[in-house]
Amino acid sequence: MKKFFLLTIPCLLLSMFHITGAGTYLLYPHEYYTVSYQPGIYSPSSRQLDNPYQGWYHIYGYALSDTEPLNMDNIHQTIKRDNNQLALLEINLRNYPASEISVSSLSQLDALLLAWKDSHKQLILRFLYDWNGKAKETEPKEISIIKRHMTQTAEIVNKYTDCVYLMQGIYVGNCGEMNNSNYMSLENMRELFATLDSVIDPAIYLSVRTPEHYRIVSRSSAPISEADAFSGSSSARTGLFNDGMLGSGNDLGTYGDKAFTPSKDFTGKGTREEEIAFQNKLCNYVPNGGEVVLDNKYNDFPDAVKDLKAMHVSYLDCGYDLAVLDKWKNSVYRGEDCFDGTDGYSYIGAHLGYRYALLASDCSFHTFQTHNATLSVTMENSGFSVCYRPFTSIVTILRMDGSICDTIKVNTDNRFWKSGETATFRVPLDVRRYQDGNYRIYYQLFDPATKQNIQLANKTASGKYGYFVGSFRVKVNRADNSSITSPTP
Repeated sequence: MKKFFLLTIPCLLLSMFHITGAGTYLLYPHEYYTVSYQPGIYSPSSRQLDNPYQGWYHIYGYALSDTEPLNMDNIHQTIKRDNNQLALLEINLRNYPASEISVSSLSQLDALLLAWKDSHKQLILRFLYDWNGKAKETEPKEISIIKRHMTQTAEIVNKYTDCVYLMQGIYVGNCGEMNNSNYMSLENMRELFATLDSVIDPAIYLSVRTPEHYRIVSRSSAPISEADAFSGSSSARTGLFNDGMLGSGNDLGTYGDKAFTPSKDFTGKGTREEEIAFQNKLCNYVPNGGEVVLDNKYNDFPDAVKDLKAMHVSYLDCGYDLAVLDKWKNSVYRGEDCFDGTDGYSYIGAHLGYRYALLASDCSFHTFQTHNATLSVTMENSGFSVCYRPFTSIVTILRMDGSICDTIKVNTDNRFWKSGETATFRVPLDVRRYQDGNYRIYYQLFDPATKQNIQLANKTASGKYGYFVGSFRVKVNRADNSSITSPTP
């Protein structure tokens, strides 16, 4: 147990000495505090965490139409059966190749998003014109129509920023994947992306299909830096989605076969190693996810874990490719941690996105001048990525009778608690305000958007005020005045 002392005299040195004609007296303070701190036990857990903005998802497809209304009863039943936090909705606009989206179809979109909003899930949206690999036949013949569709759908989507997490693609390509399209020239791609960026609320992340696409639309050969992260700029909210993930040496064309050479127009693909290194930097600050496909050596369990971690993948389709997913289920993780013996599918699922845990805590004084103690809490992130949305950190001090003594909003940003690293935040405690007695400290991580308390990867269960951090005892000591008389000068 750690003990320390807190003097209550504002200026210790001045208060200790008193000068008179007879000499200089050293006065001992009337009152001082003794504080003893005991940290909690922070055992890691291998359980699956039910937290927002990460994990497995299912895909659901809907076609807007003037003649075929959405079956809302089926939609509600689908929502009830889905036990994931994330869902990907593909919204097909193929019925409007030469016109605006009708008012009735926009009402369908509104009703659809409202139904999913009520489920308290976070949504990934992908607007498209094709489900059959024939985008060139089904896309509008004029780019102006696509841009108008972007503006129309944005008016609905922006009403649901509390549940729409990100949008994939720029509405074109086979299955909306930005390939085999009439509109993937450099100029058209930038025009469509700029339009989408301008009409979609900045709170919603955007995503493009490849690192090359990111460089083209951001007009930069470098990923965003930490200094510019979460700034609200276009490049700071544009991530990646990869539906060819781990499918081959180049992820089915996601990467190239030659070393990357920067060009004036920012086109060009690097090798697998180069592009994964690019994602390793970029996706510290923007989301990355998609589908794993085609059973091959690149998605063998150990290699998959290495690349998923390096790419900071936070979400994956749990329905495709089953050959790969079943291979993971039949694999076993071996390591010197609490996951030893876990099947590969569960291990990957537990590490998609962020996995924050209490690791250590300590308590010490700031200075005698402020009389504050400082609580230090160290968090560990063992997930593949961070959370890209800001959470609220709250420390609550309870008396032994369970009443609240203090509630403190912590100055920290979980978006910078990087994968595979630890982060320490500090909380000032004005223990002069506390009475003689014992106190318990709890920590809560809260998402203001979804109104969820974030589960930590510790064995200790969360209570009303979060997770137990530690306890301390405050004892107020009073001493008699005594003095030492120094010789008179």
